[in-house]
Amino acid sequence: MRTPLAALVCLALSGCLDFGKVDDAKAPGDLLGMYQVTGKLANSSCGDAALGAGAIWNFQVKLTRFDSNIYWLNGQETLSGEIANDGRTFSIQSDVQVTISEPGRGRPGCVVMRRDDAEGKLSDSGDDVESFEGTLSFSYAAVSGSDCSDWVGSQGAVDSLPCSLRYDLDGKRMDPKK
Repeated sequence: MRTPLAALVCLALSGCLDFGKVDDAKAPGDLLGMYQVTGKLANSSCGDAALGAGAIWNFQVKLTRFDSNIYWLNGQETLSGEIANDGRTFSIQSDVQVTISEPGRGRPGCVVMRRDDAEGKLSDSGDDVESFEGTLSFSYAAVSGSDCSDWVGSQGAVDSLPCSLRYDLDGKRMDPKK
């Protein structure tokens, strides 16, 4: 079975690993900054190097805030989350369905749901946030009625479904606040 490479890469990490020009995205609220983020793979039940996930993942993200909302701008989309009453603790969730294989004659096809969960803590409760730490987890499960048996266990895929990956994140603001 041939699986679209783009779908595999998009399944691996939020923003499909290609963050484009992060500063081109619309930024709701007050700018916190542009951050260089290093993610270290902390846990994987998906298999070694599943979906191209490496031990280290470097990327950039822009963060903004408005009231008790935080916005994670990855150059592809703007993800919205919540900031807790302490003004520093945040959480962001998103879901996406990816079609791995289309249904065919007598086959239901394979559709995988990916859930992204980011949790972390900003270095400041105001708008002078120099850094943040947290985790970013990716969970994968076959959508009900899907048959992913041809894909699971194939090269570049996952060893089993459901499975998950978790990265520990360390983000540092790239430039001083203006």
